[in-house]
Amino acid sequence: MSRSAKADSIRDAFLHSLKLEGVSVETMADMAAKQSNEMLRNLFFGLGRAGREVYLVRGLGFVNVHIRSESPGWWSILKTVKRDLDILAKELKIGCYFVLLVGRNDMYVADGYIVTDFKDPPFLRPPGVEVTKYTVNERSHLDATKRISSVKRVATSLAAMRGAGTT
Repeated sequence: MSRSAKADSIRDAFLHSLKLEGVSVETMADMAAKQSNEMLRNLFFGLGRAGREVYLVRGLGFVNVHIRSESPGWWSILKTVKRDLDILAKELKIGCYFVLLVGRNDMYVADGYIVTDFKDPPFLRPPGVEVTKYTVNERSHLDATKRISSVKRVATSLAAMRGAGTT
């Protein structure tokens, strides 16, 4: 669940754009309900808690979506979520991605960044580290030239990465 109606609208537009790309998107609650392995079921339940936008995109991997309704982008990524996604990536040998969306006030809905590792582009410098979370400030941590214009293009770029994961 996002924190505002605009954030919910951005999330819904992003997920709809992904589906238009022909990908299957599943929530962590759905994944947990189908999982017989207790460790994985518990990880999926944890990743599916309220406020955590984590999805399985078939053929790609796990996607953690973070939304800022207006510019500049400023996001918090929980250390426990990153840890759990790192465990899943290692154990299941699939990709894990962070999608950072920044709302717009036009028909393009949002711009965004796709992150696979905090040490790689679009990061220019590592995110801030607090006790329970990482903080990402668009202006001080990310390369503005890597910003993908429009929610549709973010979804298209993410869908184009299919095949890198093994889901």
